[in-house]
Amino acid sequence: FGPGRLDRPWTGLCAPAVDTTLRSVDAEDPAPAAEKDLEEARRRERERVLGEPLTPAERSFLVDKCQKNRTKRQINLGRDGLTHNMLNDIHNHWKHGEGVRVKCLGVPTVDMQNVCRELEDKTGGLIIHRHGGLLILYRGRHYHPKKRPVIPLMLWKPAEPIYPRLIKTTIEGLTVQETKEMRKKGLHAPVLTKLGNPCPSFPVRHGIIYMYVLKKICLTNHAHFTAKNGYYANLVPMVRDGFLADELVRIDCKGLPKSDYRKIGVKLRDLVPCILVSFDKEQIIVWRGKDHDESIQDNLHNAFPSFLQLESAAVKNENVEQEEASSESVAGKNEHGEKEETSSDCSSDEWSEISSSDDVPDDK
Repeated sequence: FGPGRLDRPWTGLCAPAVDTTLRSVDAEDPAPAAEKDLEEARRRERERVLGEPLTPAERSFLVDKCQKNRTKRQINLGRDGLTHNMLNDIHNHWKHGEGVRVKCLGVPTVDMQNVCRELEDKTGGLIIHRHGGLLILYRGRHYHPKKRPVIPLMLWKPAEPIYPRLIKTTIEGLTVQETKEMRKKGLHAPVLTKLGNPCPSFPVRHGIIYMYVLKKICLTNHAHFTAKNGYYANLVPMVRDGFLADELVRIDCKGLPKSDYRKIGVKLRDLVPCILVSFDKEQIIVWRGKDHDESIQDNLHNAFPSFLQLESAAVKNENVEQEEASSESVAGKNEHGEKEETSSDCSSDEWSEISSSDDVPDDK
């Protein structure tokens, strides 16, 4: 969807009915050529609006200008992803500044590359900075607010499409009995991570003090939980690392809405890749499959570094920096010692020359 995707003025309504009667069997379909021409025109227009690439100084200036302590203008991308009215909000923010801050949370953050690609494609802007789920979206050098695409507002949320069934009666390649045993085994597998609200809603009868103590206990264990609208970009590498140790991986999703953790399961199925086993008892259970190839997994690890690899790389960088600093300090000390030795040698030579000049010959 979006402006510039149709060969007619976009009104936000359904396209008029088209006669689908096949007139000739030998006739070629003109739709692919028209779509290519449309995409090429959109690409040229986007390049014209963006203009010349930003210099490092301009980029750092824009990023600093869009930080939280400088401006409150922000677009929140949540569990529903990039919505229709969000496009209009982004263009409204671009009236007042060259960049806008976009904060991404929820299910779409499982695949942040897709979020960045769709944001750039639908808005025509350019992401100049990314830190976790925080993005800075740049409008372009030649952007003019009065020539922005007309985006009609959508006054109601469209009905969700009907998707095919995710969990089948039997997993492909297994019998009914083997599928049942695998689901039981998956429920007893160790938890890889927990997604959901760490602080449950407590009844009022327990009292304010009791609720406060329980909340403090939950907050101290916050490292094992992720918020309801959390940042899930590390989930795919974690599941890949989990498959290196066991064939089944279980993710605890207590506290998350059912639609959310089902969408997360579909994302994991496509990105890891893996086979969905069950969503029973608010758990995501995935299986790596019979045809699990470690070479393919290694290639995926090389293309997308895992969570453990990122942590180890950070530790190695810190160690290297410490070693370089220590070597520099030792080198400085050695140079200082050599200077002292040369100065002491020079002084001893000078004293020897002076003493030899002061010596009186025996014949005199």
